[in-house]
Amino acid sequence: MKTAVILTVIVVAIAILRVDAFAQAVRETPATIGLLKGGNPQGVIQGSNAQGIIFSTVSGQPGKLIPYSQIRGEGLEKLIRIDARAEALSNARAFFAEGKYREAAAEFGKVSNAFGILLAIPQNFAVEARFFQLESLRRAGAFAEMAPLLETPAGKAIPVLLGKNYQRFYNFHKLWALYGEKKMDALKAKLESYQVPVTGQAKLLREPNFKDLPTSELAQIAFLRAKVYAAAGDKQRALDDYYRVMSLTYGNDSFLAKQSMGAAMVIQKADPKLADANDKTTLRQMQSLAFLYSREFGSEGMPPAFKKYAVRPKMPKSAAPKTEEKNPKTEEPKGDAKKEAPKGAKPAEAKKPTEKKKK
Repeated sequence: MKTAVILTVIVVAIAILRVDAFAQAVRETPATIGLLKGGNPQGVIQGSNAQGIIFSTVSGQPGKLIPYSQIRGEGLEKLIRIDARAEALSNARAFFAEGKYREAAAEFGKVSNAFGILLAIPQNFAVEARFFQLESLRRAGAFAEMAPLLETPAGKAIPVLLGKNYQRFYNFHKLWALYGEKKMDALKAKLESYQVPVTGQAKLLREPNFKDLPTSELAQIAFLRAKVYAAAGDKQRALDDYYRVMSLTYGNDSFLAKQSMGAAMVIQKADPKLADANDKTTLRQMQSLAFLYSREFGSEGMPPAFKKYAVRPKMPKSAAPKTEEKNPKTEEPKGDAKKEAPKGAKPAEAKKPTEKKKK
């Protein structure tokens, strides 16, 4: 029994050490380098800088600098295979795939902080982990935590050391960070670059149109612009953009859809017209929002003040029912409505065909 207990303790201790391994700074990590001249040496990376990597073929022995110019590959595509990548990112990736974004952000953060020795290497996974930490926080709605991470060495390396596929997302991370810091003027200025210039007939629109962008990006921009409008007290324009987000995100971004519906209900609930018994239009709008929210996300988390509106709105009936038009030419009168020929009248004679005269 004692042996079993001891083994259990040892296993748990090993598991804890393994989980916490990436929370501590890694001094060296196994890797294989593809050199232009000299083959593919195996060893450990002990550091990196803008010129190259510090590499040793023997663990624990001082390494030497290998310039990036001596490593095969063009641009960011350098032939540097770091063995720890898959294991280091496995927990974080699992949480991310399950939609547990808070847990994923914490795990990605541990990896990025632990592997500081890699930060100057092109497309290294320490910088990649920082990127996915930011994306996880965005999906979790933890926008206030994003700005400080963008200012870390790993955050500043994202636009320099990661490929083009990361850059569009990174630009949106900066927008969300501004919103998290409540820097609405700066956010408004950044969003203007995504809008179509207001010229000609576009001046008649209540708010500028957006440029042609992927749906996921349009939804984010519309949501952020709605927040800018709301902060400025322009509730109608904010509502317009919230409704736009609902249309763009329906079925593909539950977080933004839920946030937009909730924000729109707050604005509608504060509308004085809602208390007017004669104004059924405003009531139906509020009921439609609350009912759709309850159908999509449940009513458990709804504030009590909103729950009473979560009913299917009664639509107004038309004043006059539609009737089918009858064609008087094709319909014969029935019964007494039939016209009788006047007395003494002769029936119409059929026109006789004219006979040809004999020549």
